[in-house]
Amino acid sequence: MPKKRTGAKVFKNFILSYIIILMLPMFIMSFIVLFHFVNVLKEEVETNLRTPFIKSVDNFDTQVTQLTRISLQIELNDILRTVNVNKRPYDAIKVKNELLKYNTNSFVDDIFIYNYNDDFISSFNFLCSLEVFNDFILDRELTDFDLIAFKESNKQSDMYFFPKDSIFLANRQNHLMFLNKIPINNTNKYGIIMYMISEDALRNVLAPALSENNHIFIVDPETREILFSFSETPDSELQQVFGEKVKEIPAIVEIKEIKTGHGKYSAYFQESAAPYLFAQLMPNDLLSSRINQIRVIYLISMAAIFVIGGFLIAILMRINYSPIKKLNKLIEENFQTPRNTAGDKLNELELLEYALLQYNRENTHLKEFAASNKNVIKNYLIDCFLAGQAKEIDNIIETCRSADLEFNMDYYCVIIIMSSNINDITDSQVSGILSSVIPSANSQVILHRNMRFNSIVIIYGSSTNDESHSQQMAREIQKRLNEEYNSDIRIGIGNFYDSIFNISSSYEEALRVLEYNSILSKSGIISFNEIMQKSDHRVDYPFALLEKLEESVRSSDIIGIRDNINRLVEHMKNENLSLFWIKNICYDTVNTISKELLRKFRHSPLLNKPYIERIYSSNINTFEDIIEIMKEISEDVTNYLSVDKESYELKLLQQIIKYIRENFQDPDFSLQSLADSLQMSTPYLSQYFKKNTEYTISEYVTRLRMEKAKELLLNTDMGVNEIAYEVGYYSVPSFIRKFREKEKVTPGQFKKKHS
Repeated sequence: MPKKRTGAKVFKNFILSYIIILMLPMFIMSFIVLFHFVNVLKEEVETNLRTPFIKSVDNFDTQVTQLTRISLQIELNDILRTVNVNKRPYDAIKVKNELLKYNTNSFVDDIFIYNYNDDFISSFNFLCSLEVFNDFILDRELTDFDLIAFKESNKQSDMYFFPKDSIFLANRQNHLMFLNKIPINNTNKYGIIMYMISEDALRNVLAPALSENNHIFIVDPETREILFSFSETPDSELQQVFGEKVKEIPAIVEIKEIKTGHGKYSAYFQESAAPYLFAQLMPNDLLSSRINQIRVIYLISMAAIFVIGGFLIAILMRINYSPIKKLNKLIEENFQTPRNTAGDKLNELELLEYALLQYNRENTHLKEFAASNKNVIKNYLIDCFLAGQAKEIDNIIETCRSADLEFNMDYYCVIIIMSSNINDITDSQVSGILSSVIPSANSQVILHRNMRFNSIVIIYGSSTNDESHSQQMAREIQKRLNEEYNSDIRIGIGNFYDSIFNISSSYEEALRVLEYNSILSKSGIISFNEIMQKSDHRVDYPFALLEKLEESVRSSDIIGIRDNINRLVEHMKNENLSLFWIKNICYDTVNTISKELLRKFRHSPLLNKPYIERIYSSNINTFEDIIEIMKEISEDVTNYLSVDKESYELKLLQQIIKYIRENFQDPDFSLQSLADSLQMSTPYLSQYFKKNTEYTISEYVTRLRMEKAKELLLNTDMGVNEIAYEVGYYSVPSFIRKFREKEKVTPGQFKKKHS
């Protein structure tokens, strides 16, 4: 009679041993942390107390950044951009209504907009001339703010402090004013946007950092004045002592401690996007009390963990054993399980091990199927090496070995075979020719079909760097293929390299050789070095100019970059170089600039556009095509270096909006055509526009079409059919449906209502 299974005992022993292994190190570590690393705990507590302060200052910076984005949205507003109160006084009502649309930020009390064209300042609540604003709205005894001085300065934005009652339109509080010139990224400024930020708004932003006995000050580093003071329990003595300390110490951030009659305070400082310094003062005893509190909580928690944990372990062990029992039952029902010695059944672990072994045997055919697809993986890996992307793949050598792809030669080069009927040549025929031409000893041959260029690529590995042997081998291959196929076989050979990771360079050289032969209508065998040697006596390659260009990019010298690129163009023109050498110089220009930008900024705008593909494409056939590419390169690089990343993105947004406004009436307008014109991907373009304007491109196009349609309905005698086509709709029902959706009436009803 078989014995009863002792599975539950095995399970319990396993769980208990696992718990002991986990709990014992945790118990030892806990006492080490408790008794020997109190300082670390103190630093952590101090950091936790400071974190709300740091986050509050970051929140302030975020709010200021959001104001710049609101400025961009206001810049895009057609009404605010074209308003002229001098000529059309009723436009003041439009300005007020439009500004109210942007009054969604609790951080701002009021928004002023100053238009250079009519010298009027408007807001939610008032309209006045610049003269009235300067003479009556501002109190010159309390503030020296000068709007004209800011207008004439080179600053794009600034922040200014207004004491209480210094500006009569604000409530009776201290205020900050954030100013932005518009348009944001254009030298032709036509106005200034001013955002009034009250003391209450600042308090709300800093609220997460405010607590009992916690004080926050905003200090002007230049005047050494305390502009704002925030605390749940204001302390005038502390503010006075801190103000005196700020004026005494040469560097404000060197203040570490403040002493008053109430005790000692630790001082912490945080810089922000504003030209002010944020300071936090916390009582020293607050830190010690927090540490003692944590120590007590820690000890109580440890005791509770051991008591409650022991109770829960007993309950959960019983609960968690239930699915194991069900799993064992399922295994026994689906497998004919063997018995242990003396007729005992297998315990849980033995039964699971047996089931896994059975599944492993059943999945052997899946592994065999995967092995049959090694050729796909092999071709992908070869493409990675040829494209120069192999170094970016982790453990690629091990992956290559698993795909039966090994590189054990000292030197490697690339041989490319091209022909008009290359698809008629089978791999087995090429392999047969290679086996008779290439010696098997001390060499390696890897055959690969390149679908992109419709060619056969041979990666030839050798123990020696013998260029003459590779040329002789290529001639024999060309001869055999021409005899068999009577075709225009062209072969390009790259240089040998001592690492397989550099094979992409040999591949590019072989492509250049093929292009050289194509330009000169040659079909013979020639290596990259032969091209260089044949051209040495008649090609003055501009190495010095490329070096100067590299230095200009490294130093961000915009004028030098433009000058050196223009010199390269003049050099190519004056030397009367062939198209082959012109393309090579253009390629080296892109490579030189991208290399320095990646080293300096880890980003290059040239990598966002297919410059290399364009340079070596069949569409580039004249010197004028190359000049156009060089101009684009110069413009992209100088634009990137002349503005910061945010301004660069805003300029791109303006280019997108300009294209849409110029083409939205075209019925064939599409997201793809917009992306193609800017050479961007459609997903990135959609996300970028939505992020920066809160509109999708489709919504923005529909808005422009509806505005144009309303204009035509009111100002022309055109019929609905004509207007539909005029604003970009092939289908009149689609136009009417969209118009009714946006305006709640049909086009005919709209015209009748407003005529």
